[in-house]
Amino acid sequence: MRVSLLSCFLLFLLVSLAAAEETARAQTFSGRIVTSVQYEPPEQPLAQEDLNAMQLVRVGQPLDLNQVATTIDNLWGSGAYDNIEVDAEPSGNGVAIRFITTARWFVGHVGAEGNIDDPPSRSVIMADALLTLGTPFNKDELIEAKQRIERELRDNGLYEAQVGIATIRDPTTHQVTVRFEVQAGKRARYETPRITGDTKLPNSVIIKATGWRWPLIHWWRQVTESLTDKGIDGIQKRYAKANRLTASVNLKGITYDPFTTRARPELEITAGPKISLRTLEAKVSQKKMRQFVPVFEVGSIDNDLLWQGAQNLRSYFQSKGYPDADVTFRYEPQTNDQEIINYYIALGPRRKLVHIGFTGSTYFTRETLTERMFLRTAGKILLRYGRYSEEFRKRDEESIANLYRANGFRDVKVTSTVETNYNGHPEDLGVTFHIEEGRQWRIANLWIEGNHELSLTDLKQQLMSLPGQPYSTVAIASDRNRILEYYYSRGYAKASFSYTTTPGPAPATINLTYQIHEGPRDFIRQVIVSGLYRTRRSLVEKELTLQQGRPVSLIEMNQIAERLMDLGIFANVNAGLQNPDGTSRYKYVLYDLDEAARYSFHVGLGVQVGVFGTTTNNLSAAGGAKGVSPLVSFDVSRINFRGAGETVSLQSMYSTLEQRVSLNYVVPRFFGSPATTLILSGIYDTTQDVQTFSARREEAAVQTSRRFNRASSLQLRFSYRRVSTSNVQIPSLLIPQFLQPVRIGMLSADYIQDHRDNPADAHHGFWNTLDAGLAGNFFGSQRSFLRVLGRNATYTSLGHNLVLARQTQIGEILPFHIPAGLATYDAVPLPERFFGGGGVSMRGFGDNQAGPRDIGTASELPGSVPPGSDCAPATPGPNHNICPTGFPIGGNALFFNNVELRFPLLGTSVTGVLFEDMGNIYTSFNDISFRYHQKSLQDFNYAVQAPGFGIRYKTPLGPLRVDLSYALNPTRFLGFNVNETIQQLITCSPAAIAAHSPNCTPTPQQLGHFQFFFSIGQAF
Repeated sequence: MRVSLLSCFLLFLLVSLAAAEETARAQTFSGRIVTSVQYEPPEQPLAQEDLNAMQLVRVGQPLDLNQVATTIDNLWGSGAYDNIEVDAEPSGNGVAIRFITTARWFVGHVGAEGNIDDPPSRSVIMADALLTLGTPFNKDELIEAKQRIERELRDNGLYEAQVGIATIRDPTTHQVTVRFEVQAGKRARYETPRITGDTKLPNSVIIKATGWRWPLIHWWRQVTESLTDKGIDGIQKRYAKANRLTASVNLKGITYDPFTTRARPELEITAGPKISLRTLEAKVSQKKMRQFVPVFEVGSIDNDLLWQGAQNLRSYFQSKGYPDADVTFRYEPQTNDQEIINYYIALGPRRKLVHIGFTGSTYFTRETLTERMFLRTAGKILLRYGRYSEEFRKRDEESIANLYRANGFRDVKVTSTVETNYNGHPEDLGVTFHIEEGRQWRIANLWIEGNHELSLTDLKQQLMSLPGQPYSTVAIASDRNRILEYYYSRGYAKASFSYTTTPGPAPATINLTYQIHEGPRDFIRQVIVSGLYRTRRSLVEKELTLQQGRPVSLIEMNQIAERLMDLGIFANVNAGLQNPDGTSRYKYVLYDLDEAARYSFHVGLGVQVGVFGTTTNNLSAAGGAKGVSPLVSFDVSRINFRGAGETVSLQSMYSTLEQRVSLNYVVPRFFGSPATTLILSGIYDTTQDVQTFSARREEAAVQTSRRFNRASSLQLRFSYRRVSTSNVQIPSLLIPQFLQPVRIGMLSADYIQDHRDNPADAHHGFWNTLDAGLAGNFFGSQRSFLRVLGRNATYTSLGHNLVLARQTQIGEILPFHIPAGLATYDAVPLPERFFGGGGVSMRGFGDNQAGPRDIGTASELPGSVPPGSDCAPATPGPNHNICPTGFPIGGNALFFNNVELRFPLLGTSVTGVLFEDMGNIYTSFNDISFRYHQKSLQDFNYAVQAPGFGIRYKTPLGPLRVDLSYALNPTRFLGFNVNETIQQLITCSPAAIAAHSPNCTPTPQQLGHFQFFFSIGQAF
């Protein structure tokens, strides 16, 4: 013990002597002229501007030890060093100073590579590392990060995963790149859990509730963290379903067996008693009880939750017209593993809220006040009893008071009274809000202090709290955000704001003082981009508008990050400053990019329900048939092609109605413009959704689109396609002009204005589109025509619950340079004509059933083929009398008008729609008519009217839509109602004609009145 104490004493003595010697040595240099100041190593982590500002020791000046100490403090406070030492040596008659430094390292790019089996994804692994871009790098944090990542992998069943760490240091920027090398290994599967405790349910029921086995086949699923949590929740819900609301489910752990690669969960369960919540004196469904009483959601019972349930039930019945409703609860003694809680509901008489009045309000109009309120008076159709509850009434009091306070009425008081037996009617209710406005306080003077480096003269005019304006904390908060944003965008990242008030010179006035602490101004030393492996650096640099030497703008930094994300090639973009808390004023701006996976695959399944059918030669199917068409789609995309942000995609779709394959090459930011995109595409498409014929399209196209703003864009497109028809079912069309393929070269433009608030389910705004295309021999086209199609849709909110939506479409195809032997109408190939009808155009028709129909080749002659006449046998040809088949043949003009009234039906998820569709496909633009009746069975140029009702169910993908329509004046035509083929019709014998055989005689037909549609998304 004596030896140890003696050793410590000697060591302390030596250190003290050395320190004294160093101090004495330093004192000998004090006052000498500094001949040089050097740094070791010469390359310092600070910018030269910062180094010059922090270094107080100057060459040619006497050495001041206080300046040396302050310089060390300045350098250390910069946050750029782990260690700083100073050495002084004689230099002639002066002294040479040398700062010996150890630079600090900072976190740069953080990535995850290797065999990563999602889950967890690469982004989750990097997030688990908790390494923040630009912060000081610490080796010990890497070990903790590795442990967190390994824990994440184990939680997702990857018990044999291995994680390695690799670091790369950049001595120039002092950034450290960290890469986590992950080898995921094989994912474990669940096995039968070990269940302990008082379960009161069979183990088989508990295991089924976990969802850890596939249904039907009962194979154990692979372990993932989300599936484990979902399984525990499933058990909890199963007990809640059995009314055991106090059940506790505890996952004690998961035991992994490396030999079987199975994971056994260990569950400890306490079922608790059955809890029965009953309502007396009024009926409430179990669904409503679960909605209003939070014990079901929380999974436990206590008085606070039960009291909240009573309040919710009270508000519910009050909103249903029972303003005097009162709800209390009481426990029944627990018996036989069951606990009963009774809710006693005294409803009182049912009343209607017929009046909402205001007293004392002079500043705001009644409309301004009511539009912010929950209370609603009774309507004739909706809200038959109005909407009233005491909770709503209190909310409205506070809402009105906040409105006044935001406009300078600091002392406003809002109360309300309820008048039963309103105007002598016992069933009526009136509510009057009493408003004591008080004085309106205004700003007398506004002073801004602390803005020493920036002038706020221009900004001051944009503030809300200017002299003469009402005083409110809402306006001050807006000014605070505006001022700080102004400073943040000019390099003052640490700027702060406060305010004080004093009485003004006049009554009800306020002197307002804004106090700004500007803090230091940061400048850009350099912009560093990390994380690029496949992407061209030039692509990213085009978006980097920050320049060296400029003030650091946090606003612009975030805008650049958003633009980089908009490229669609990065999974994450992280922006920050190196050493943000350091005192250095010249900082590295960092962008760490995580490149997204290059390939993406999408498989879709769908179904189309309605009146349609594949191309058929069954004469009785000319009006379409109800059916179901399954649909399968498969898409594969390669993003960031060539590292230039370009995309190559293959899209395919197969159904009984259509088969399509398209190959697209997308070049964003064409010619360096962020708003311009170039698309090269090739399409092969076959459609059979028109009974008259099947169409085939082989197309190559080039398209450029430019977005002018968020709502407006223009698309220019040149396409060259080969269109052909097959399975033509109209004898008069079985001629070379219609059977031969036709080449179409078309230049088209599409202008879009989309001001809808929500494209999937709009409530207000408008939507305009104009599509114009020109095909002609100057483009190598075998047909020449002009095609124009316009659409206008508007959406208007009527109050809080109703939306009036309307849409009008009008289009024309105008042929020119008509080939010899063809009429104007026939000059447009069948696949290029307008076809319409169905769930997205006109619901009075089945899909593509609108418009002109086949009336036979001789029908152009006066009086030919009258109803009930016989058809002469003939060889197909343009000059033969062939019977009308009634198949749709499209038109060269269209007009559709749709009007919808959308309203809530069941809660917030289910809405109803009343609609009226009107219009048709017409032979030509001059034939457009709004007539209600057909002139004859050969006249199709009239307007079909179809009212109907629909239901919309809100889903994450958009509203699930079901529409039922009734055509008031469905199309009538000549056709056949027998299962006859075209060839049988053509070969009708003279004897059959003479005998008036129904197989050879056309009869009047009519499309169905009722149409049914099922799809996703609003009709427009």
